[in-house]
Amino acid sequence: MEARALVRPIFAVICLGATALGLNNTYGDDTELKALAEKVACGTATCSVKLLHEGRSAFKQSFGYQTALVQKGKGPRGASVDVACQRQYILLGEYRCAITSGGLPESSP
Repeated sequence: MEARALVRPIFAVICLGATALGLNNTYGDDTELKALAEKVACGTATCSVKLLHEGRSAFKQSFGYQTALVQKGKGPRGASVDVACQRQYILLGEYRCAITSGGLPESSP
């Protein structure tokens, strides 16, 4: 009986903590994450981005961008880029972003 009395409160606290972390991931301030996603969308080049769509959940965030790269002496190049960002440890840790589809074409020398 005593083990059950100890396990229930611990389990309840874990569930409440996970819920709070999920709500923070879904509804918290994501200004820094958007800047990171834009940087990933542009790659090493300096480009301008326009947000097309975004999606948020407790476990990941996704962004769709229209990118435009203007190089000196060349015409503008653009592409659609989808970027997904996830935390390192499901609900905790730093966000890591990666391109899931699209992207700017490689620069020619």
